[in-house]
Amino acid sequence: MNTPDPHALVHLALLRHASERPAAPFLLAGAGATYHQAACWVGRLARSGLLPPPGSATAIWMGKGNTYALGILAALFAGNRYLPLDGAQPVERANTIVGDAGASVLIVDRAHAAMWLRQALPSVLERLIVIDEQEHHESFPLPPSPHAAVVSLSADLRELAGMAPAAAEPAGAGCHEVWPTVLPCGPDDVAAVLYTSGSTGQPKGVQLSRRNLDNFVRWSVDELALQPGDRLLNLASFNFDLSTFDLFASLRAGAALYVASEAETRQVALVANILEQQAITVLYTVPSMLALLNRADAWARMAPCSLRRVVFAGEVMPKPQLRAMAGQLAPDCRFYNFYGPTETNVCLYHRVSEADLASDAPLPVGTPVAATEVWLQDEAGQPIMQAGQLGEIWVRGDCVTPGYWQREADPNTPNHRLGMHATGDYGELVDGLLVYRGRKDRMFKLNGYRIELGEIEAALARHPAIHEVAVLAHPGHGSASPRVHAWYVTRAAGQPLAALDLKRFCADFLPSYMIPHGITQHAALPRTPNGKIDYRQLSRQLEQGARA
Repeated sequence: MNTPDPHALVHLALLRHASERPAAPFLLAGAGATYHQAACWVGRLARSGLLPPPGSATAIWMGKGNTYALGILAALFAGNRYLPLDGAQPVERANTIVGDAGASVLIVDRAHAAMWLRQALPSVLERLIVIDEQEHHESFPLPPSPHAAVVSLSADLRELAGMAPAAAEPAGAGCHEVWPTVLPCGPDDVAAVLYTSGSTGQPKGVQLSRRNLDNFVRWSVDELALQPGDRLLNLASFNFDLSTFDLFASLRAGAALYVASEAETRQVALVANILEQQAITVLYTVPSMLALLNRADAWARMAPCSLRRVVFAGEVMPKPQLRAMAGQLAPDCRFYNFYGPTETNVCLYHRVSEADLASDAPLPVGTPVAATEVWLQDEAGQPIMQAGQLGEIWVRGDCVTPGYWQREADPNTPNHRLGMHATGDYGELVDGLLVYRGRKDRMFKLNGYRIELGEIEAALARHPAIHEVAVLAHPGHGSASPRVHAWYVTRAAGQPLAALDLKRFCADFLPSYMIPHGITQHAALPRTPNGKIDYRQLSRQLEQGARA
């Protein structure tokens, strides 16, 4: 058995801070939890014998909150890989993922337990662990389980308050006998499996090793200079790779973390309240959420805003949105653009400069993170060394995950065995920095001209009245030519913009063959559960319109 490598076990920071700074806050939402209280709760579950043997998978399906974060840590201390499921997804999809991952234990809250047991679906589960969020267990009886032993545990961290050592006690005082033990594991063991939408319609699990986590967390804490006094806000679902920064970077830095509920993340006014009332100093989210905060004039309403680091990833950040935010936040607040598909978590980053804010050029995705190599490759598989040439972004290094769970036939699997990943994104070298040029599947040819839909979005986003925009292409039916369609949201709700005027505006920045054929105004663009623009839903609208 491998000996423990403390540098590759990101969860061990919980014990270090619980021993050295037991009364320091770790979780901020609700009643909150100190590092000591969190270590006690995690230890109780990890040492309870309820979780599967080391090397197994523990699935978690519940509403976002402190308990979800602690369940992840308990699974890691038990030597398991954690399998995070979005609490808002239907039970049938959750069951499909649990079966695909071979998880024998599922941690749920009482609401999700009732949904799971009500369906009585065929399952590989051996145990359902119900974390009871209610004060009175009998107020919400669970139906009998036909296939799994149901165990109910309390999630109330307040019961641990009496166990927390007083501030005057020496460091490490308290009930260490209930803290989690450290099980042997290696840096290449799988820490998590994050399921994404597969191209076949079936969810596909991306494995994340302990080495992947450790490399990213160490680098990000150092680059962002995170400190114990920082307060981070988690908006991303725990099945989204952005959440690994929120939880594990907080833990490594000894900082505090506010885990927002699904209800809070859906209302921009509530997000703004959390930022202000919790004095959040570090925010990592998708540009769409920052755009919503801009539109709500949230920054101006915070007096003053405590943010000192704002990181965005997952989508292209429009320059007008970035300038609007930078103009409202403190001059010393730093902005970062992170880039990387789930298969690499974060592989490139760029610290935004004053020159970036002054320029209309796309924001670079920048340079590789620690222990990472990134290059461009042409269609013949040859590396691109010269600036100004478009190529696919390839990645090699400690950020590249072991690949997909039980997907040996996937085209990228041979690359993953070699520690490489082909991102499916186009990039270009500009002044020594890598600039994202769009998805391969969002680039097409019209009358012999190559069109990148992201470039059209960037042009429309420069319009002073437009708040947000999305562009798609419909391939056309029969002899019909492909058509480009744009959707937009105005800064002032319902402000009318003539389609002809918008086409004329595009003509100032785009060649004629790239000007959208159709333009539609929306009150709001549809969103995925992770807060990104839902292009699939827009594509369905486009397809229905074409058929009509």
